[in-house]
Amino acid sequence: MGIYTCIMAIFVPALLNIILNTLIFSYVRSSTRRIQPQSNNASTNGSNNQQPRMSRRDMSLLKQMLVMFSMFIGGWTPILIVYTMNIAIDVDIKIIKITVLFSELCIFGIVMNLYIYNHELRHYLLNKIRLLFQR
Repeated sequence: MGIYTCIMAIFVPALLNIILNTLIFSYVRSSTRRIQPQSNNASTNGSNNQQPRMSRRDMSLLKQMLVMFSMFIGGWTPILIVYTMNIAIDVDIKIIKITVLFSELCIFGIVMNLYIYNHELRHYLLNKIRLLFQR
């Protein structure tokens, strides 16, 4: 695996992740603006000159996206750096195994995070497990 391959293995998925997260966030932000009522009180005389604030929903989504992105980058960057270094110098196999284990832990963390925050999936899987034990 060459240096170019290692760089592309980090930047292409990261760029794709950024683009897709930006599209998701802009869609959620626009839907939040659509569903929130526009209130005009007597003190503003019908004019609303303030910029729309980010709702708790938008902030929660943004935090979730940042956590997922940082786990992705943090999990895959060390192993790709070690493999790139392994081209020039001989890296100890223990270091390679540790970085692979760290990457696997980050993937597991991403899956667990998605499971925790996806209520519909969690309820679906729990119902399937209950059905298995009822038989």
